[in-house]
Amino acid sequence: MEESATQPPTAATPSATAAKLAMRHVDFHYGPFRALKDISLDIHDRAITAIIGPSGCGKSTLLRTFNRMNELIPRTRVTGDVLLDGTGIYGPDVDVAVLRKRIGMVFQRPNPFPASIYDNVAIGPRRHGRKEPDVQEIVERSLCRAALWDEVKDGLKGPALALSAGQQQLLCIARALAVEPEAILMDEPCSSLDPAATLEVEELMLELAQEYAIVIVTHNMQQAARVSSMSACMMMDPDRAGVLAEYDATSLIFTNPKDKRTEDYISGRIG
Repeated sequence: MEESATQPPTAATPSATAAKLAMRHVDFHYGPFRALKDISLDIHDRAITAIIGPSGCGKSTLLRTFNRMNELIPRTRVTGDVLLDGTGIYGPDVDVAVLRKRIGMVFQRPNPFPASIYDNVAIGPRRHGRKEPDVQEIVERSLCRAALWDEVKDGLKGPALALSAGQQQLLCIARALAVEPEAILMDEPCSSLDPAATLEVEELMLELAQEYAIVIVTHNMQQAARVSSMSACMMMDPDRAGVLAEYDATSLIFTNPKDKRTEDYISGRIG
């Protein structure tokens, strides 16, 4: 993205509408180990929610619970309710492939497939039955929305792995957008990027938050303050289970936290 004299987008204030995603008294177990304990929170539509907290407190586990990615790990178990538009997502009649289409995922490190730029974006629509003329339009639209089209439009058949790290992450976001999700999960999407690429991804997140519910795990407190409107601060209880210490507007979490653990984490005294 080129620099502009205008101010970049800022985090939107969540609307008063019903939660797009929600948890109600959720516990999550890896075998006998309880990684999450009694988590309840609402994720607003068209806003960015940051999940923050010390290493090992269950942030990524919480994030992946929203689209059942944790099921790829053997011997995991969820209790409580995880909801999308008020409907539970862990019922036996839920099509997990459709669920993951509705709730996209962007990972910590860019993970493009060893294929062309075009095919990386086209793979999702093709799997969901879209025909090639439609796929071509979807690829262009998705790359435009990910602010990458102008950089790659003349080399769509080139290898995705030849892109820079920042471009690869934007490509992964375009790949998520190509299946028309309703929410996007991002697990430390800037942790492997340089400051310039981080700024590009942050600006893109703010733009996308005008249309999607976005949940981001981040260790970067400045990033959480810059992009999110709501923040969930996770901690570990004495049994090392992840618990929700505090969930509130980011402006309040960072200026007037209600929980001493949140204050200690934000100030750097723990973490």
